[in-house]
Amino acid sequence: MHVKDDPATILVVGGDKSRYPAPAALKRLSPQVDLRLLKSEEELLASCRSRRPALLVLDLDGVGTPLGLIANVRAAELPVEPTIIMIGDDVLPHQRTTAVELGVLEVMERPETLAELQTRLLAHLRLRDRLIKAELAAAERNQRLTEAMELLKIAERRLLEQRPAPRDSRTTTEMIANASHELRTPLHAIIGFSELIRDAAHGAHTDPRYPEYAVDIHQAATHMLAIVDGTLDLARAEAGADPLDIRDIDIGRTVQDSARMLRQLAEGTGITLDIKVPDVPLRIRTDPEKVRQIVINLASNAIKFTPRGGRVTVEVAGLDDGGAVILVIRDTGVGIANQDIATAMKPFGQVRQPDKPHPKGTGLGLPLTRRFVEMLGGALNISSVPGQGTVVSVRLPPDAPGAATQ
Repeated sequence: MHVKDDPATILVVGGDKSRYPAPAALKRLSPQVDLRLLKSEEELLASCRSRRPALLVLDLDGVGTPLGLIANVRAAELPVEPTIIMIGDDVLPHQRTTAVELGVLEVMERPETLAELQTRLLAHLRLRDRLIKAELAAAERNQRLTEAMELLKIAERRLLEQRPAPRDSRTTTEMIANASHELRTPLHAIIGFSELIRDAAHGAHTDPRYPEYAVDIHQAATHMLAIVDGTLDLARAEAGADPLDIRDIDIGRTVQDSARMLRQLAEGTGITLDIKVPDVPLRIRTDPEKVRQIVINLASNAIKFTPRGGRVTVEVAGLDDGGAVILVIRDTGVGIANQDIATAMKPFGQVRQPDKPHPKGTGLGLPLTRRFVEMLGGALNISSVPGQGTVVSVRLPPDAPGAATQ
């Protein structure tokens, strides 16, 4: 693996130099590529250690024992293991089979033109970069998952200390179990598709299915990151590690600015997004960032479950009982049965309908939103009719808990 912005070195052993692109010409075309034509097999291991090549090309025209050379490279425990390809005019079947078994990525019949050879070499470098980025992304997400699980354990310990009732312990244990379950699907996708690429299951990496696998890996890893981020947020809230920042705000302006962020999402799915706020400022003391997250979570959820041509309305108004406010999100979406609302409010509690596609998302948006509402001293209520739509109302007090001390 080469570091971004460092030259991607290609080492070529054997073969006629006239059959390869001139190093200077290749560098002008792709400045990050450094092509090195070695004079002998003896130079190979030393050059692999000093230059850490991304790609090693063994040309059968000039390499006496190519399979032995491959075995030596694999056994050398190099600091960076290069991608190996073989090029020849007439590659024997047993050479091809043994080379693949030794980890050669492609056994290539010599291209007819230098331009074709150059294109294929650069394609191998691009594929290698994609795989490296996918591996780094997966490693980063695994690290975030580890942090999430550790934070969940902290939350469990605090719950046991503060609320020792058996029900609290079971709730947190179920949350950890559900998090592990929900992460299995994207993890299996990442592992499975990366193994197909690693093992060249469909032959040479020029096969068009490999870039598709890279897309699948990226989507699975992105979904896993969303699960980890949501789990971390919920665990922080449950563990009391997410402090409030209480300020005097115009709730109407905050709601309007938050909902506007979703206009592009709504327009892209063919949904009308209406925002209704008072003409005059409606001031309360609360955490504006939590309000923003509440609005975005609820409104994006409404957009997600509303078919094309539908409508989502975000509205805020004052109440007569002591300055409290009510935030209402209405949609004309698929709705949800009353008996399923409790399930939807649980972490990872997605409602699956047999005649509908598997719902997209992590199943953490509603539980996290309810927790934010509770932190602000409010209450969240959901009413819904299947096939007609859903109304989510959030009542917030004029002064959030702790506001008087700010």
